[in-house]
Amino acid sequence: MDDWIGVINTSDLDVGEVVEITCHGEDLLLYRTPDGHCHAVTAYCPHLNNYMPNGLPPGTPPTELLKNDELHCPYHGWRFNTAGQCIGIPQGQRVPPAVRAGRPVLRRWAVREENGMLEIGQLLP
Repeated sequence: MDDWIGVINTSDLDVGEVVEITCHGEDLLLYRTPDGHCHAVTAYCPHLNNYMPNGLPPGTPPTELLKNDELHCPYHGWRFNTAGQCIGIPQGQRVPPAVRAGRPVLRRWAVREENGMLEIGQLLP
């Protein structure tokens, strides 16, 4: 079964850019890191389930969530790498066991570039 869904033209996502999309019934953030790879993750921080773009000042593009190849949640400062692992929690906040163990905590989806389109596939483990 082929469950890839085309979401945007590959040329519409520049390096360092983040766009909000809905795919597979989920609100996602689609972004391209400096190495040129594209990633799709849930738009909700696993810390308190806040919609990350809403934590930015009004009128600020979601691209501001990305610093190099890390997503930063503006609500409480959690940082995530492209593998979905939390790699930074500000001092004084409780560190959940899954984060302490280095497990991915940010839900991710497979992404591919096919015929000029960015396509979203299945949820990754």
